[in-house]
Amino acid sequence: MLRAKDHYRSPFLMLLVGLALIGAEAYQVAGPDAAQFAVKGSLQKLLIQIPAGIVALVVAAKLIEVDFGPITVAGLKIAAITVLAEGVACWVPIPFFSLMAELTVMVVGFFWLFELGKWETYLVVLLNLAAVFGARYIVDNYMDSSHTYWVTGERPRQARRR
Repeated sequence: MLRAKDHYRSPFLMLLVGLALIGAEAYQVAGPDAAQFAVKGSLQKLLIQIPAGIVALVVAAKLIEVDFGPITVAGLKIAAITVLAEGVACWVPIPFFSLMAELTVMVVGFFWLFELGKWETYLVVLLNLAAVFGARYIVDNYMDSSHTYWVTGERPRQARRR
């Protein structure tokens, strides 16, 4: 059985394990600089994914009348699920199976951390994916393109001082 404190501790552990998986995969492929760059990129992605996930939870709360708890706790749980899903997906070499692994971790994570039913979990995962893709679309198309909000594969260059 789950102890009372496990729901407070497990999002932090999921977040750390996800970052460790991402860093380990990048370290294995390209070395320590790539690992640091990949972990920073994952944390930058969370700047978009956490607010999008909170919007998805607010919409889901209105549709299925479920209380997800305080926004800070819900945001931490979303961050943990997202990073762990990304970490698991980066270890799967085939793109289709990588996507399936990420979706599986998201479904299990939402089901376990938010204690939802089967169809409620599917709805929250679908709304979360829609919110993340919508947020990325808005950032890509309507915001200043000189600033990157997540890593695109290229290291940012610093301006020269004269």
